[in-house]
Amino acid sequence: MRKPEKYYICNNCGYESDKWFAKCPVCNELESAVEYTADIAFDSSNDENKQIIYIDQSIDLPEKISLKMKDINEALNGGIVKGGVYLLSGEPGIGKSTLLSQLANSFETSEGFVLYVSGEESTEQVLQRFRRLGIKDKNIGLIFESNVEKILKSINNINKDPTIVLIDSIQTLKSESIDSVPGSIMQVRESARMIVDFAKKKNVTVIMISHVNKEGAIAGPKVLEHMVDCVLQLDLEKSSGLRLLKVTKNRFGPTDELVLLEITEKGLKPIENLTSYFLSEYSNEPGNSLTIAKVGHRFLPIEIQALVSNPVYGSPRRVTSGIPMDRLLMVIAVLSKKLKLPVDSKDIFVNTSGGLKISDSSIDLAVALSLISSVFDEPPNFTSVALGEIGLDGNVRGISLLEKRVDIALKLGVEVIIIPNNKIFKNDKILFAENVKDLIKLFRKGER
Repeated sequence: MRKPEKYYICNNCGYESDKWFAKCPVCNELESAVEYTADIAFDSSNDENKQIIYIDQSIDLPEKISLKMKDINEALNGGIVKGGVYLLSGEPGIGKSTLLSQLANSFETSEGFVLYVSGEESTEQVLQRFRRLGIKDKNIGLIFESNVEKILKSINNINKDPTIVLIDSIQTLKSESIDSVPGSIMQVRESARMIVDFAKKKNVTVIMISHVNKEGAIAGPKVLEHMVDCVLQLDLEKSSGLRLLKVTKNRFGPTDELVLLEITEKGLKPIENLTSYFLSEYSNEPGNSLTIAKVGHRFLPIEIQALVSNPVYGSPRRVTSGIPMDRLLMVIAVLSKKLKLPVDSKDIFVNTSGGLKISDSSIDLAVALSLISSVFDEPPNFTSVALGEIGLDGNVRGISLLEKRVDIALKLGVEVIIIPNNKIFKNDKILFAENVKDLIKLFRKGER
């Protein structure tokens, strides 16, 4: 027995109610209520018996499809999972369609084919982009359609199922069952639901492009991120022009992975030599220091630059690029309290090389070293790499994977490596710092 039930959804924000409303109580949009009818089932006696799986039962791991783009393949923990649903988001013009086209030519599949679905570009635009990228794979099929039902029907009518389906983009798709414009909350949710159901039933991998709103969040309902298995965020570092591909959600692997890409005439390409890219212009000048930061699964040599100067207008300014503001304020407070440095009344500017955003607390010691160097207006006595987290008491605390960071620092050829006190390391280049006061030694001639 089934009974129809009416409910109302705000076409602007997705708010649901069992009663009609003239003004949405969430987004305050007028006349945005759209009526829908759902069939509610009360009798489930005819449902098929579901198979029960026990936790000690042997189950094969999901099959993965490797990518020729090695950096992205590693970030996705060895490739994309067959039957998984991936969401690629980013700002307009950042290169989402370009990256999706490159991925179409990057899958190492012996069977099946790749299907590229375009709902917002013409045939000439898509083919022109493929030619520009030098993609001539006959194993890539194209569909130009925005109706979800027609897209799924076209796929079902093909003699063989595609291995991967690429959709550009989810905001341009429209379902006939929803009386709303493409890109609305209900259209995005319903279109995504139908695509996810198709992917799971057919065991087909789907990668969808999603737009972002003016705040930079993924456009559409929040449930869209919950539906998919993996979310990839493509961001732009405005100071350097780098594209950062971040894994913000991944049911099949870690979520802190990061791939650095640069835009070229042939598309987005991973940066091969990260050390030379970030340290190519480094010099041991006042306010400069080096550190090894953990970004995703990578350890990157990063230059920290600081400038401490007298304020020009009113109250002192605190400006940071690539470093969390709260970490910078904490380091400034510790230096002012423990070393009596006159930094409270100064303008302070701190940034990382390339403007790369670093959230690793192990850069605290390098930030402190740069600030001290800028205050004294002289470089440290030695070229150095500083590794360590600073506590509120001024003590330098241990950090994770210190041995690996030290190995990378040794390969850079620096004269001194400053680390928290650790009895394991025995090397002439290593200087132990138990407190921020130990950093002053680097500015005294002949002392180490």
